Amino acid sequence: MSFIYHMKPVPFEGDSLIPLNQMDKESDLYKGHARKYKGREDLMKGIIPKLNCKWNDVVQFSALDPQQIVNHLRRIEKDFKLVRTEYFKVHIDQILGKYDAVVFNRNKKQKKGDFSISENEVAIFNKSYQEIEKVPQETLNFWNEVSRDGGKYLWFAFIPHILVKGEIDTTDFEVCTLK
Repeated sequence: MSFIYHMKPVPFEGDSLIPLNQMDKESDLYKGHARKYKGREDLMKGIIPKLNCKWNDVVQFSALDPQQIVNHLRRIEKDFKLVRTEYFKVHIDQILGKYDAVVFNRNKKQKKGDFSISENEVAIFNKSYQEIEKVPQETLNFWNEVSRDGGKYLWFAFIPHILVKGEIDTTDFEVCTLK
């Protein structure tokens, strides 16, 4: 089976995930989520090929179970603390045919600080999608660099993203808790 994953926001109210551009720009919710892009503001302005919308018009899902990420980060950073502990585990059939979506697989050789999104990094999300089972080596290298040199652990660096356009109903999504 193939799943995609999304960290459950805290707080989470209602039964929908909404893109940043649909949030009230003055709200604490917007400000909290926009803060994640500090130093990567250009990404928020980027147009996603095939969806023809901005990065902030989609909800980002991961192709890797967050529990795998946490397990590795705890090996690197012994006192690693979780801010959010719940996540949505979504079967692809809950997205396919209901929402426009693409798989975004960042060019691993892209220059640091270049947040442009090229056509060849994006594929239409379809039944051939397969989630990944382990943390990519590029991600591990990045986390080890952060551990050594300082910086921010980006959980999903070099992990394929599934970008789903618009508001997403979470009513039937499975909720998992990180251990």
